[in-house]
Amino acid sequence: MILPLLLVAAFIPVLISAFSVTNSYRAGTMLYSVIAATSLYALLAGTTAHVIVSSYLAFSIDPLFSAFLLIISTVWAVTSFFSIEYDRKSRPNALSFHLAILAMMVVMISGSFPLFLSGWEVMTISGYLLIGYRKGMNSIPPYVFLVYGELSTLLIMVMGAGMYFQSGTMIFTAEPYNQVIVFLGIMGFFIKMGVMPFQITEWLPIAHGNASTNGSVLFSAAMTTVALYSVLRFITISDPGEVFGLLIMGIGAFSLLFGSIYSASAEHVKMLPAYSTIENSGAMLIFTGAFVVMDTLNQMQIATFALAGLLIFAFSHALSKSGLFMFAGIMEESTGATEIKSYHGGNNSTFYGAGGFLNSVSLAGMLPLGGGVGEWMLLETLFIMSIIGNSVTSLVSIIVGATAALGGGISIISMTKIFGFGSRGAHEKGRKEGPMRISLLAMGAGVILLGAFSTLYVALVSNMIGGYTGIAATTILGGALIVPHDFLLTSSSSTGPFGGISPLFTALFITLFTGVLLLSFRGASSRTVVNWNGGIEEEDKLHSFAYANSLRLTMKRFYLTTEERKAGKYSERTFDAFWLVIIFLARKTVALSRIVGRWVMNSSLMAYVFYIMVAFFAVMIYIAI
Repeated sequence: MILPLLLVAAFIPVLISAFSVTNSYRAGTMLYSVIAATSLYALLAGTTAHVIVSSYLAFSIDPLFSAFLLIISTVWAVTSFFSIEYDRKSRPNALSFHLAILAMMVVMISGSFPLFLSGWEVMTISGYLLIGYRKGMNSIPPYVFLVYGELSTLLIMVMGAGMYFQSGTMIFTAEPYNQVIVFLGIMGFFIKMGVMPFQITEWLPIAHGNASTNGSVLFSAAMTTVALYSVLRFITISDPGEVFGLLIMGIGAFSLLFGSIYSASAEHVKMLPAYSTIENSGAMLIFTGAFVVMDTLNQMQIATFALAGLLIFAFSHALSKSGLFMFAGIMEESTGATEIKSYHGGNNSTFYGAGGFLNSVSLAGMLPLGGGVGEWMLLETLFIMSIIGNSVTSLVSIIVGATAALGGGISIISMTKIFGFGSRGAHEKGRKEGPMRISLLAMGAGVILLGAFSTLYVALVSNMIGGYTGIAATTILGGALIVPHDFLLTSSSSTGPFGGISPLFTALFITLFTGVLLLSFRGASSRTVVNWNGGIEEEDKLHSFAYANSLRLTMKRFYLTTEERKAGKYSERTFDAFWLVIIFLARKTVALSRIVGRWVMNSSLMAYVFYIMVAFFAVMIYIAI
């Protein structure tokens, strides 16, 4: 009964969008909320269903599916409500938006490779349309998105072919698959997450920065979560080893650090959160790799803690990143500009300011919001792994932990920048709060609730986690002093208790002391101080470029910052290290192609015959061996 309900609920808004843009978003708000409620029910009930129509077509739902569908459908519902005000006329955008959601549903509900690949491909094409149908859009951003989307599909197809060769079926089954084949497919999911090595081409910020705001939300908050779900799905059926997990941790750490570095220096209002998505995707991959390593080493208590942390982090990221893109979209609409530097306030509202603050603070990793709880659990997991006794795992965990801590610290710069400069100016008194600002505030409220009541969320997903680790996640809940039992998140190593926090009590204390401070200093006057413009020419007001310039100068080797003086005035230039590498490789590839064209593929009949003879003998030798 649940399977057809989910598919029908996801399909109806697609149908309506062909006739009415606004009504499709209204229907989407209602029906995606129904999907969220259904997924919550299925998660509580532990619903499992497998429907095999043929050897190529199968549907499957289980608690892992329900946990991730709850996260993603919440984003769908709130973003649809946001779009009621944001997108009133663009029928192609509305159709592409709802079609992408339907495709994501097909991906998640798939139990066989043909169905999975069909949903994945439609999701890619819908994303291409969400970018390409924007007014005044040139061909490069949608083309870049499509190219990487098709590369993703190709890699997943290779994995599917390899799994079929080993298992003899297109249905997803648990087998000791070849790890190289599995990793190739997971690289396809990495593309959607924008992580290493595909981060180097920076395709994700290019695509997200040029999409509509509701499209950017789907890309960063929903599609990346679908990719993470897919990574977990195929890892859990392929039984990877410790090396596999350590490799994923390393990729995640690299992505987290460089995502945070480039997010802090970004000036485009949508590219900054897009780089932040790369950073957060890296953190989720570290969690995933840690779960794999601990599961392999039979450290099930730590594996349980890591998987619970991953779910909290993923839910928090989906909510707060949706809110941050909504904040950026409202900023872009109200100013008509895409550069944070050009924003000077004057179009704010209470909901806008509060929503932007909560979502950016969560992404900065501050307790007691969901992002803070997730970041604490990430570092706690790595700390525990560094003392378990396995030298290789300990060393990797220390390096990854230091990298994650550095990246998390740098993320504070990017979040304070986008909120601080995006909320400048007085609030507009009496402004009517429409769906856009209500949705933004709803996402902010969501990260508060998720963080403060994260222990209740752990209890909600406890049985699902226990299905993979053999230990109910409620074992990481406890109590101490004035904190009642089940309101304290605890971490344990093989040697005993390690640490703990109580997000709800942290929230209560922060609220109490903040109230006391506000009452104590409510009559305090402000004072003007001399600006320090981050080392560049002094101006009347500190702007966003100057705010992040200290980081550019401190990390010259990452940004390739060059200081210059012209006509007695100081200035600087920064270069994108990744793009310089890509340009270098492109030039070498062109040079190699010319050599091949002149000496090998040169239309010479003799060269062609020689090539055929060499290929023939090579094949014969291979067959003989």
